[in-house]
This record gives sequence, structure tokens and C-alpha cells, in this order.
Amino acid sequence: MNRLPGLSAGRGKKAMTKGPNKLYAGLALSIVLFLGLGYWLVKPKLPDQPPYLSFSADVDGTKAWKELLGTKQTAVKEWRLDWKYLPSGRSMLLVAIQPSAVTKSDREQLLKWVQAGNDAILFDRDPERWTTWEVIPVEGSAKDNSLSTIRVQPGYTPAEGTLTGRVDTRYRIMPDDGGQVLFEDDRGVLASRVQEGAGSITVVLTPEWMQNGTIDEASHFELVWPLFAKSWDAVWVDETHHGFGTKPGLLAVYPAWLVLASVQLGLALLLWIWLRGKRFGPVHTPRAWTVRRGDEGVHAVAAWYERLGYRHEALAQQQLFLRQLLHQRWGLSPSASPSQAAESAHGRMSEAQAAQLARLLEPPPASGGVSAKAFVQRTREMGEMIAYLEKE
Repeated sequence: MNRLPGLSAGRGKKAMTKGPNKLYAGLALSIVLFLGLGYWLVKPKLPDQPPYLSFSADVDGTKAWKELLGTKQTAVKEWRLDWKYLPSGRSMLLVAIQPSAVTKSDREQLLKWVQAGNDAILFDRDPERWTTWEVIPVEGSAKDNSLSTIRVQPGYTPAEGTLTGRVDTRYRIMPDDGGQVLFEDDRGVLASRVQEGAGSITVVLTPEWMQNGTIDEASHFELVWPLFAKSWDAVWVDETHHGFGTKPGLLAVYPAWLVLASVQLGLALLLWIWLRGKRFGPVHTPRAWTVRRGDEGVHAVAAWYERLGYRHEALAQQQLFLRQLLHQRWGLSPSASPSQAAESAHGRMSEAQAAQLARLLEPPPASGGVSAKAFVQRTREMGEMIAYLEKE
């Protein structure tokens, strides 16, 4: 009997716990359904990019080949400029996979670049526009997705056994004395290499073998990978003729010698400015330009005396100050004559100084008779005499 209340309470607690659990489970299921329905309705679609792009992971892209090539070569980069801007130098490779809108000027620029010591590998199923090779259409070309037996030249690939591939082109390359046949099927040559100057151009009529979805089928990889066995300083993958070309920047438009000369001229100009005393930093205003001087009134009065030609008055003011100083030091009357001042100076200063004191106490010349030189000389002597008496 005592256990019945406890059992009832336990069952009630379990019922209360089961209710919130169902609520949380239903809420979580609703959230999952809501997110799933929203993703299904507004699911983002990847853009359908053109085929043969080296940065495309689609089945018709060539990113897998490019990523693998990047582990074997020093530098593998995209080329998005016109071929006339191909970098100068040697030991570089340009790879063009099924390029479109290749002009005559492009072909001429590529030929010059190759002749300078570089290589080019062209994958093109319709190579009629290339004049380096003579191609012919072949009747009965394989277009039924069947495998063809591929024959390679001795030493071209280490792969053993029968090599096969799916060939989807109606052209074959005419054998030529100047070209080197790389591989062929029973209908003709599929890949050939021609020496141009210090470089070479290789044409391959099976660009579809480079695509992500087909490179590992049949013997496609074994047939195209030996084309890249050589080591180059840089490998450029052409994207210009896939519709991803860009215009060159400002530095790329001008020749390197002009850019270098401009940089040197700019550095020389900065050095000249620095030597001329121009400083690149904060400007400090001198304190004298912002603080009023204590003797500013004296300087202003002196400037007016000089501007108006009051030399006589200025000398009179100096003489008056000298008499006041003699009165303070020696008790000499301000109206004393020069001779009286000279007598008082005996015993206090030398004969020459006493004579100079008497001369300075003489009445100054009239205003018109005081030259600038005489004014300066008398003012200097007056200053020396005043300084001597103030030290006494």
C-alpha cells in the first residue's frame, strides 16, 4: 500500500518527460524538413563553363592534367594575354588545347616565340588553319565511340602492350620529311612534332584525351603524358583563346627598358629633392614666428627710425642713455660737458677710453649730415661704452 503513491508519482514523471521529448523531436524534424525543402527549391547550380578550361573541374575540363603537371614542372600558369605578349626568353612551353579564334597574327607571333628557343604543344582536332602541317580529311574516321589501336614511335612511351584510344577527328597529318611522327592509328598520323628554329611545335589531333572525364580511359594518359616529359622553366596554359583573355597592364604595355629607365629617373628625382632639403615629414613652425618678442616694440621703433631717416634723433637717444648711465655710476650731472666727463674718467679708464667718451658726448651731427656708415660706427662705439660702464 505504501508503494502505490510512489509508483503513481514515477509514472507521472515519466509521462511529463516523454511529452517534452516528443516536442523537441518534432521541432528538430521540422527544421530539417524546412532546410531540406529550401535547399531543394533554391539549390545553386554550377555555371556550365566552356570545355578544355585548365581551371575547370567539369568532366570536359582539363584541371586534372594541369594539377598533375604542376607536380612535375617548376611553374605552371595560365596565359590570358595575346600571344604577341608572350614572355621573352628560352626554355618555356605554351600549351593550347582546342583554341578558337586563332588569327594569322597569333600564329606568326607564336612562330617567332618558338624560333627563339621555346616549345608549343597544340591540341586541335581541326588543324586546317595551321600552315605548319599539311592535313587531309580521312573517310571513315572513328566517330562511333569505338577504340582504335594506336601505334607509337620507338622510345616514345614506357607503356607496354597494345595502346588504344577513342579518336574523334576526321583529319590526319600528312607525313612530312621535316616532321617527327609521335603516334598514329590505322588511318594516319595523330601527333607530329616540327622543329622551328631553336624550338619545336607539336600538334595533336585528339584534344578530348586531355579532359577530366576521358584522360584515364583506354591509353589516353599513356599517350599524352610523354609529351610533357621535358623540363621547362615555365609552362603556360593558354586561356586567351577560350574566351578568358585580358588586356595587359600598364607595365606590360611598355618595353622593359623604358620601365627600368622611368624607375631610375623617379629614384633620381626623389634623391635630388632630398638633397635639396625637402623633407617628407611633419612641418614644425619656429617658435619665433608664433611668440611675441619682449623687445618687439623696440624693434618696431628702430625700424621706423631707419625707414624715416631719423639717424640724428637715434644718436641723441643713445647719448641721453649714456649720460643717465654716467650719472648712476659716477654721479656726473646729465648736463656735464664732454671735458668734465673726460676729467671724471681719469683713474677709472684709460686715456684712449676717456677720449672716446668725450667724443661720444659731443652733440651728434645734424640729421642730414649723418651717413649710414658713420651712424653704424658711432652706434657700435656707443654700445661698447655702455657695455663697459654697465660692467663697472
